[in-house]
Amino acid sequence: MKFITEMELRDLYKTGPFETYVLEPDTKITPGARQFLVDRRVTLVQAQGSDSKTLKIDETTRTQVRENWFTLRLLGKMECIESLFILTATEILHTGDLALSEEVMALAKCFRNLRDAERKQIVPDNLHFWGLTAEEIKTRAENLKQSIDISEFYLGLENGKEIALLNHLRASLREVEPALLETYWDEEKQVCSRQDLIDRVNLIINILCIMMWKFSGGGKWKM
Repeated sequence: MKFITEMELRDLYKTGPFETYVLEPDTKITPGARQFLVDRRVTLVQAQGSDSKTLKIDETTRTQVRENWFTLRLLGKMECIESLFILTATEILHTGDLALSEEVMALAKCFRNLRDAERKQIVPDNLHFWGLTAEEIKTRAENLKQSIDISEFYLGLENGKEIALLNHLRASLREVEPALLETYWDEEKQVCSRQDLIDRVNLIINILCIMMWKFSGGGKWKM
């Protein structure tokens, strides 16, 4: 049995006010959460389940609630990624590599700009890194991806920890694209309305791939 709390509803409401809240089968709502809905005159309905007492709801309402949850999940994912950037930079700094730590924090600022663009519904700023354009970064990364295969082999390398941290950050960033697709997918046009955000996420991933290449045999060169 899952319980919906007042805090969860507050976070969901911040993403966009709603007039109806659908309580899924096998889900209960806490007293505080119920009062939150009452205070905002939000109608609470129970989704149809095996219980004969449950109410039927129209598909439009169900879709709206599902979209709100998608938005909430995306915001949580982005917040988690931003905190992971800081953690990664801190861990790398403790290994003594100040230059790489600063690069990760610079990339964290790029991700923060992306997050702000999503929140404010604006276009993110152009991204330049190491003096390279987005297209140049994409080209270099495409040439490297096939040669990067992170495995337990790197555990014993001098830069093994840095590679593992960067790879974990890269893998975590890949989870952002599906969350963006869920939130901004236009079913009628069969396209994502915020493809610009997806492109920016992939660009940041490309930069991380280049960083990993530098520490897995490519050398610590200057861009």
